[in-house]
Amino acid sequence: MKNFKGFTLVELIVVSTIVVVLASIGLLSYNYMIKRAVISVLKNAVMVNAELVQAHYDINGYWVTDLPGEDPEDTGNLTTTEELEALGLAPRNFSDEFIMRIFELDGFPDIIAREKIGKQKYGIEVSYHFKTRKLKITQE
Repeated sequence: MKNFKGFTLVELIVVSTIVVVLASIGLLSYNYMIKRAVISVLKNAVMVNAELVQAHYDINGYWVTDLPGEDPEDTGNLTTTEELEALGLAPRNFSDEFIMRIFELDGFPDIIAREKIGKQKYGIEVSYHFKTRKLKITQE
C-alpha cells in the first residue's frame, strides 16, 4: 500500500475559511480605525480653531464672524482660505482632505469641519457652536 503525502480537501477548505474570516475582520477593523482617526483629526482642528476664535473675542470684544462697522445684513461667514488665514485660523482646506468653515448662527460663531478623503467619504461632520459650547459629531 502506498503512503500518500498531502492535504485533504477538508483541511484545505478549513484553512481557506479561516484565512477569509481573518482577512474580513482585518478589513473591517482597518475601516473602523480610519474612521476614528478622521473623527479625531476633525475634532482637534475644530477645537484648535474654537480656542483661537475665543481668544479673538477675549482680546477684541467681538466674534470673528462679526464685522464691526459693516453692513448688519452681512452674516460674516468665513469660507475662504484667505479669510481664515487673515485671522490666524486653520485654512479652509488643510492638507486637501478636510474643509473648515466658520459661520454665524444665532449671533454666535459656528465652526464646521468636514472630511473629503478621496473616493471613500465617510460623511463625517464635526461642529462647535459657541452658544451651546458643545462639540457635535454627525455621521451619515
